[in-house]
Amino acid sequence: MCAPILLNYCLFQGVTDPTFCIGMLFSLFAWHVKDHYLYSINYHHCGASKTWFGMPSDATLKFEKVVKEHVYANDILSVKGEDGAFDMHLGKTTLFPPNILLEHDVPILKAIQKLREFVITFPMSYHTGFSHGFNCDEAMNFAFGDWFPLGVIASLHFAHLNRVPFIPHEQQGEAVNFAIGDCSLEFFIFLKKKFKVEN
Repeated sequence: MCAPILLNYCLFQGVTDPTFCIGMLFSLFAWHVKDHYLYSINYHHCGASKTWFGMPSDATLKFEKVVKEHVYANDILSVKGEDGAFDMHLGKTTLFPPNILLEHDVPILKAIQKLREFVITFPMSYHTGFSHGFNCDEAMNFAFGDWFPLGVIASLHFAHLNRVPFIPHEQQGEAVNFAIGDCSLEFFIFLKKKFKVEN
């Protein structure tokens, strides 16, 4: 069992400091993954329920492919190829009904979050939702030791898109050196090939 790793040596909104969210009838949150592919936890303090739609982390690439091919017009994608959908999702502005994903065999899960319940999202798991009325929630991103390889992938993905990472790579490295030492050489070779990193 991995112990949670807190990135408490720097301030990151939503990671070292929780975010307090106030919703109203039909207020939405767009399809997105958590910043830097982190885990997240959301606690429902008071008010009306929220509906969440999400997908398993292992369906991420399929999700992005379907969105790129069936949601976005090619002329609005700022980045060509397979990274176009991910780049658009970084803005957290994309809304579309889950049935588009279901029609293309992307597994979708639905949850109704009620008073005093938690919802946890996993790294690289796209999700969206809406409020059933006025409500107040508190959200926080966090990491377990198994997240660090995903943090590397997120950093490489941000670099490939010429975007500044949410958590600077150097600070991830400090946390990795502190928290884990079991990332295999084969994994990093895979990452180098995937993102065509030069020596």
